[in-house]
Amino acid sequence: MHHGTTTRRTLLASAVAALPLTAHAAVPPPPQPLALRVATNYAGVHPMAKVVRAVLAEFTADYPTISVAVEETPGNDHQTKIKLDASSDRMPDVFNYWRLDPGFGLDQVARAGKLADLTDWTKSDPAFQALFDDYSWRTASLDGKVYGVPVVMFYVQFLANRAVFDRAGVPLPTDWPSLLAAVRALKAKGELPWAISIGNDSQGGRIYNYVVNRMVGNPRALRMHSGLEPINVPEMVTAATMLHDLVVGFTPADAISINNDAVYAKYVNAGRGALVIDGSWITPNLRKEVQDTMEVLSFPLLPGGAQTETNVERDLTSLWYAGAKPMRDDARRPYIQELIRRLSSRAAEKRYAEEAQQPIPALGVDLDPTKIVRIARTAQALALSMPANKWIPSVMKPAQRSKFEPLLGEFLAGDHPPAAFVARLATIFGA
Repeated sequence: MHHGTTTRRTLLASAVAALPLTAHAAVPPPPQPLALRVATNYAGVHPMAKVVRAVLAEFTADYPTISVAVEETPGNDHQTKIKLDASSDRMPDVFNYWRLDPGFGLDQVARAGKLADLTDWTKSDPAFQALFDDYSWRTASLDGKVYGVPVVMFYVQFLANRAVFDRAGVPLPTDWPSLLAAVRALKAKGELPWAISIGNDSQGGRIYNYVVNRMVGNPRALRMHSGLEPINVPEMVTAATMLHDLVVGFTPADAISINNDAVYAKYVNAGRGALVIDGSWITPNLRKEVQDTMEVLSFPLLPGGAQTETNVERDLTSLWYAGAKPMRDDARRPYIQELIRRLSSRAAEKRYAEEAQQPIPALGVDLDPTKIVRIARTAQALALSMPANKWIPSVMKPAQRSKFEPLLGEFLAGDHPPAAFVARLATIFGA
């Protein structure tokens, strides 16, 4: 049941909980020495670096005639490295990369024939049976073909610092009216309601994502921001108005200029912000004392919104890919496949979760709860109990996103009324 139709991941997870951690078949060693290239941005102090290195070391220990050259490029520089490899026709045997979204550019590499089509293999290999849910496999696909195998995922978590709420004497919000009331009451008591940035690629964009999806629904929001459906419509003006009411005037004074990392140092980890909304990757960056005061909330439904069931923004952060040319080589292909099996197995995913503190998309992994941060356990369980929304900017072309993010920052800073903001969105997305 590789690409199943179950929409609720927890149902499938319970069905496969007893599966073994590994399901890959043994591959005999190559008769001749073989050198493989693995490219990754899991480098330096990245929490995944040590774990991935350990999996690679185990692989070469089992296959002493195989050498693995690890090409490490930290952060977003990895995008440039892979694109240069594609243009010079020297794609790595195996590499991790972001999703096939237009903003990351791997869709162009795939359509140029430089990325291995993994469809037949991932559908037929027992190693991948019931390993990931249908939503993850859809994210790993482009034009009906599977190009990647999931590694780690992200979800957007909504956190409240209970200590700040208690200090102000304000109850934690449970729905839209109480959330609006809370930000106003917190500000009136001299507290900072939203500990977020609102500049480019900011936490403000995560709130935009939730409000717009709640109002118009995720499929329609994606069409609007792809230019496939008009965006200057009354429902979007309503969403913008509600977003304005929730955020404008309730963020740090330097929210439009401060970067995301600085937000945590200056506000969140200093215990000065009441509400935080961001990707799950930030949990390890929270001070232990702050983690202990955080409560996980569900972003509320909106009155009159299209979504009547709470959804969560969830997607894959990284996937394993293979170069097309190496995969066509009969001598290399079995070992590329074996390496990807090991890098995406339940045993590896367990280590990604427990040792690197990463949210994992794999199903049926028996995790030790004592090794996972409390709010991460709670937030991930909540995220996996809901249908997934796709991040709206994932469908934007880079030129569109470069215009959208500054405009959103200006709006959240109070520079544009809601109707004018939506009219400006229409000029960006052409509908």
